[in-house]
Amino acid sequence: MKTVELKQLNIENYKKFESAEYQFAPRTMVSGRNRQGKTTLMDAYFDTLTGKLADGTSPNNVRRKEDGEEVEGVVSRELTLLIDGEETVIRKETKKGKSSSTTKYQVDGFDYNQTKYKEFLKGISDSETIMMCSNARAFLNELRKSTASARVMLEKMAGFNADKVLQDNPEVSEIIKNHSVEEVVKKLNRDKKDFQKKIDAKKVEIDTVKKQGTPDFTILEEKKNAVLDKLNGLLEKEKLINETNKAYDELCYEITGLKKSRDAIISNAAEALQEEKRKIVSLLNDRRFKQKHEEENLRILGNFLATAEKPERIQQRITVLQEKYKQTYASTFDETALNAIQNEKFDPESAICPTCGQALPEEQVERLKTEFEQKKQERIHAEFAKKEQFKADKQQKLKDITEEGNSEVARRKEVEQKRKDIESQIEQTKKNISTLASEIAQKNQELEKLPAEPDMSGNEEYQAVVAEIQKKQEQLDGLTNNSEENAAVQAERMSAEKELTGIETKIEIAKQAVQKQTETLEQLNADRKKLGQEDSDIQQKLDMLKEFSIKKNQALAEAINPLFKHFQFQFLDYTQDGEPVEVCKMICDGIGYFDGLNHSDQILCNIDLVTGLQELNGLNLPIWVDDVESVNADRIPDTGRQMILLKVSDNELKVEGI
Repeated sequence: MKTVELKQLNIENYKKFESAEYQFAPRTMVSGRNRQGKTTLMDAYFDTLTGKLADGTSPNNVRRKEDGEEVEGVVSRELTLLIDGEETVIRKETKKGKSSSTTKYQVDGFDYNQTKYKEFLKGISDSETIMMCSNARAFLNELRKSTASARVMLEKMAGFNADKVLQDNPEVSEIIKNHSVEEVVKKLNRDKKDFQKKIDAKKVEIDTVKKQGTPDFTILEEKKNAVLDKLNGLLEKEKLINETNKAYDELCYEITGLKKSRDAIISNAAEALQEEKRKIVSLLNDRRFKQKHEEENLRILGNFLATAEKPERIQQRITVLQEKYKQTYASTFDETALNAIQNEKFDPESAICPTCGQALPEEQVERLKTEFEQKKQERIHAEFAKKEQFKADKQQKLKDITEEGNSEVARRKEVEQKRKDIESQIEQTKKNISTLASEIAQKNQELEKLPAEPDMSGNEEYQAVVAEIQKKQEQLDGLTNNSEENAAVQAERMSAEKELTGIETKIEIAKQAVQKQTETLEQLNADRKKLGQEDSDIQQKLDMLKEFSIKKNQALAEAINPLFKHFQFQFLDYTQDGEPVEVCKMICDGIGYFDGLNHSDQILCNIDLVTGLQELNGLNLPIWVDDVESVNADRIPDTGRQMILLKVSDNELKVEGI
């Protein structure tokens, strides 16, 4: 069983919290007044593990706001978890961008992309299962939306194989065919009513057909025989004319075939001529394309050459550097101040008292002389230090100028080589353009020399066919064509055939009417019998489905309900007509969860629900329970799992183990 315990939750810029850290115990109470952040902690937990808030919505507006405006910092949520006894820290950060936000994931300090992060979480379970097994609201929302969907979830979690149940009842499987029992029962009841209406309608149809009479077609048979005699005479006359015209028709057929052969020879020759033209045009297009390509290359190379740096400008910079080097090398330190200091002498006036005008004591005079010499030497030393610094600066300037000059010389050589390469490419491109222009001119000449139509004068096959056509045409001109007489006989024959067809159609219609009446009665009686049998089959299926539904839902309840203590699932109910209906209800002491159950029992059902769902999925996850102030503390069960209880109180937000 996969075990997870929440040890610590850290959030930053998340909803109302600027920065917060909370420790969690195996049984933790989260208390505080409304709007203090209890639900926010639960949202941060599920946001990190499932990508959804506790109510199942997307975390789109979780960034903290100040004065109604979102702050700019990182929004982070970090969980410290014990997964199967091993501490793991998972973190989710959201940074605000110019047009959208980006999310970063970490596991134990290592960056994970979204796919890898989801794969890590799947080691616990998929996000939907984690949500449903930690917060009863997720399953309850699904149950409100669709009891069928909730049933499917429970069947899957319990390993209840509905297909296996169907395999054990193949006759039922054949009836429902991937539909629910309830849907099929409704359809069968509708079908049963429809069949009863159809049976009654068939009885009315049978009575109506029996009242109809049968037609008499004796006169039509007499007319048919008279027209047949006339038609036979016309056919014999047409046969004699056709034998006379046979030779004429054969020659016409042969001439037509020869003309087709002649036209095919001309067509083949024209196609060959067009193919030759297409080849030349294709080559022309290729050369023109290449010529344009080379011309574009020439233009680009010309632009490169025009905009490329010129060696002369680099040489100018080199000349400036050379002159600068000479000036720097020739510069010398100004020793005027140094010489002046060295020539300074002690002023005898300094040995006379400025107040009384008498000579100062000899000791004081000696001290003044000593101080004078010390200050003089200090100033001399300072000037010498300036001189040394001047020499060092001069050497550094000369070195910098030399390095810059060498760099410019190397660059001048590089630029000169680059320009030579471009000029060489320009020359080669011009040659390519000239060659392509020559090829284009040559192909244009070849194209102009080709004739507009194929010349058949030298085609022996064509000449032979034309000669044969002329010969056959001369033979045809010597024969007589009885086409006008034949056309008149054919017209009379066709008129007789049309009249015969009309009579036969009327006879056939009369026969069909009799046959149809007989067949209709037989079919109506067979349909009525079949409808009766199908009505009986439907009733048999309804009885079979009712029995199957009871057995299947009893088996489902036996597989799931032992895991739930405070409530039991009800999977089968009955309509007022006694028909079974598949449902999914949570029943506590005979009261449905959504049918007036008091709030405290609903909360206990919520705890029991997620505990049972975790057992079904082999999980031991933290269970979040809201509104526990509505339940006496001694009624909250020990689930063997971490319990995080949310309670409204009069104090500030507090998270503490209990």
